Amino acid sequence: MITICKMFSFAAAHKLPNHQGLCQNLHGHEYILHVAIEGDIVQDKISPQFGMIMDFGELKRLVTSVISKFDHSYLNDFYANPTAEIMVADIVTLLKSTINTNAPNYKKLKSVRLYETPTSYAQWEEDDNQ
Repeated sequence: MITICKMFSFAAAHKLPNHQGLCQNLHGHEYILHVAIEGDIVQDKISPQFGMIMDFGELKRLVTSVISKFDHSYLNDFYANPTAEIMVADIVTLLKSTINTNAPNYKKLKSVRLYETPTSYAQWEEDDNQ
């Protein structure tokens, strides 16, 4: 199997209402999202996707359809407590549904990493034992 990965970014504001630190105050982030898809390389020489797992443009379209609502938004409108962990779990659920519906020939969503800052992120990885 081969894995492809594409990075996305969006800006958003939030606050963590029950947090005991600075994050209880309204603030913003430039989020960076890494999405990895695992699959087999298309071997059909007449296919427009010959030699690919998935076209990067198609991956961009699918992921953007999930995350575009967050760009320049107030995340508390979507989540009671918009932590990176809660957001990445939600994004994974939405991406799995979108990929299964729109790109069923691709093996699976392998990992999703959401950076809240350049040095802090929440990550989900497919458990190969399931």
